[in-house]
Amino acid sequence: MTDAVVLRVPPALDPPWPSSAPDDPLPFEWPKGGPPPALAVPPPRRPPRPAPLPLARSTAHMAAQRFASLCVEILNGYRPPSQLRPMTHPQRFTDVSDQIMRRTVRIRMSPGQAARHGSLVRARRMLLSEPLAGVAEAVVVLEQGETAWAMAIRFERSDRPGFGAFGWVCTLVQVV
Repeated sequence: MTDAVVLRVPPALDPPWPSSAPDDPLPFEWPKGGPPPALAVPPPRRPPRPAPLPLARSTAHMAAQRFASLCVEILNGYRPPSQLRPMTHPQRFTDVSDQIMRRTVRIRMSPGQAARHGSLVRARRMLLSEPLAGVAEAVVVLEQGETAWAMAIRFERSDRPGFGAFGWVCTLVQVV
């Protein structure tokens, strides 16, 4: 069975009364002094300024970020501390790995347990400063569950090619 389509004429959009010509006087008189002044039209809005482009990250920032992410993986038990050796000054590696391993012993959870309990170590924030040319210091705020602590890291520019991360080596780590 087919339904019949019924076409209807659309209603007129013009008002039912005749329109007045633009020269017709208004139905009332303006008070003395003439019509009110025109309302002030606000100036057109300027288009918003484009957001500034993010600054290129320095090589020190990239090295600190890489080192901190490796430390987090070590604290969670996914990597052995020996993987920090290429990014650490050879004479300082023992001190750096001891600082990180002391915190790992305090956590006392395997990665599987930490993941099940939702208490993996995570990096919350990292701040970096370069107080001297060739020296960078970073502070990383770490959290595990409701516990938070900080890790201070010092980097120095390496003069040996291919040594360190992005040309920087870690010389000191303090886990607080």
